[in-house]
Amino acid sequence: MSWTLQDSAVTPYLQACRAAAQGSDFFKNFKSHPAYRHVLEHVSLEEGKQYLDEIEIDYKDKLDEIKENDLYGTPIQCSYDGIGMISPTTVRYIKNTSDIVNKFGTSFDSIVEIGGGYGGLCKVLSSFVKFEQYLLLDLEECNMLSRKYLSHFDLPTMSYQAQEIVDVDDNFDLLISNYALSECNRETQMMYIERFVKKSDKFYLMHNNFHADNGNMSYEEFIEIMSDTHDIEYYGEHGVPENPKVMFGVIK
Repeated sequence: MSWTLQDSAVTPYLQACRAAAQGSDFFKNFKSHPAYRHVLEHVSLEEGKQYLDEIEIDYKDKLDEIKENDLYGTPIQCSYDGIGMISPTTVRYIKNTSDIVNKFGTSFDSIVEIGGGYGGLCKVLSSFVKFEQYLLLDLEECNMLSRKYLSHFDLPTMSYQAQEIVDVDDNFDLLISNYALSECNRETQMMYIERFVKKSDKFYLMHNNFHADNGNMSYEEFIEIMSDTHDIEYYGEHGVPENPKVMFGVIK
């Protein structure tokens, strides 16, 4: 297993992904299932408020389109002033989108996302960003779910690769990883860095150090490796230096 989360969390999560991908009844409610929420869809009401305060793009005219992300899977939603009921995780995806748009613009030929989950960030990002190709790299069970989930929306060309059998060796305009890269084991991290991150014109990463004690790459080590090929900026999430890092890279 390339993921360094505890098996007690990973196994039920992957079982939930497979069940949602293969069964319509489970798919209806997968975002609120405890096994799924242990890994994704667990952003709290309060953290959602923090993300809202940090969004720097005008998103309210696209709110109906953004909220389409909450139409499937029955996510737990919260009420926020000015926007009504919405999943806090969808709010986080708006914040991720705001980061990307403000730093890199709104037009890309190709995007690759490491650890795409069910495809929620891809869906929200598509409301603001034009792209010709979007590749999701994740475990096979996750790809099964994201393929089904994103089929409900009219998106540009989508492709999916299981990280166990990655056979893509292309350059991409933008690489995204929302914590996933920092949660892979070191061997998988190095594979992704050499085959994707170093070859991408730009990258946007959320990186935590929670797994560094397991031999995963710390953000300091990642920055040292990537500084050879990219100019990097980073800060602690929510402006707190000790928090997981938000990273931006531009190829030299």
